[in-house]
Amino acid sequence: MDIVMWADLQCPFCLVGEANLMNALHELGIEDQVNLDIKTHQIHRPQDGDGQKEMLQIFQDKEGFSKEGAIEHVAKINQMEKDEAGLIIDFGKVHESVDLDAHRLYKYAADHGKAAKVRDLLHKAYFEDLKILADWDTLLDVAKEAGLDPDDVKKMLESDMYKREVQDDEMEFRAFGIESVPYFIIDTEVVPEHLTKEKMMEVLQKHLDHPVLKD
Repeated sequence: MDIVMWADLQCPFCLVGEANLMNALHELGIEDQVNLDIKTHQIHRPQDGDGQKEMLQIFQDKEGFSKEGAIEHVAKINQMEKDEAGLIIDFGKVHESVDLDAHRLYKYAADHGKAAKVRDLLHKAYFEDLKILADWDTLLDVAKEAGLDPDDVKKMLESDMYKREVQDDEMEFRAFGIESVPYFIIDTEVVPEHLTKEKMMEVLQKHLDHPVLKD
């Protein structure tokens, strides 16, 4: 089974969608039967700053929420994470920033057999530890904890490595006419939203029962 997922590292809907996908694959026992390709789509807008503001404030500045409305919106997101994926976060306290380099680190990690570990650590750094993903110290700490050589990762960050790969993902995102993330293509079926674990299991089981013939 081939699964392509477009996601951003700072998107709470991507977080829950990805968690539900991984949990569904695990419960079905088919992790080793899936070719998973996670592609980049960056949601951060430069005008929202580069980690200086908490998301609670960004919602007020960007979306026009009142403070009370922003608090209510954040509470709904936190509840969704808990109810749908068992994740405990306080999304109002995260510090969104340009995460191009974090996506580059993920692609570097994929080439060094550490993709899943690095992605989990990037999610933890942002959603739980409230770190700024534009901060190279954050990325180097993630790299070290994942078992990558921080010196090699620093050289990568100082270069243009993996920028083209991120740009290619973004170009493909636009070419498909995708409007939001997460966005899944499972074999040939489009799933343009996050699903609960149970719904994702239903979709995956359907593809197990009726596999797509490949050349």
